[in-house]
Amino acid sequence: MLRRDRHNTQSTAFPIGLLLLAIGAILAYLAVGGAWSDNRTETAVYAPQTIDNSKPR
Repeated sequence: MLRRDRHNTQSTAFPIGLLLLAIGAILAYLAVGGAWSDNRTETAVYAPQTIDNSKPR
């Protein structure tokens, strides 16, 4: 005879643990990338110069 209190219950520990692991990995990636980029020299990026072509020749 089967017991009535036996039913399929899925644990939420694995998905929550996986989510927390992913968040931790992203935060570690950002922290390491931020620390690595602080050691580099400043790089200036300049926009290209535009020529005013609105005047007819």
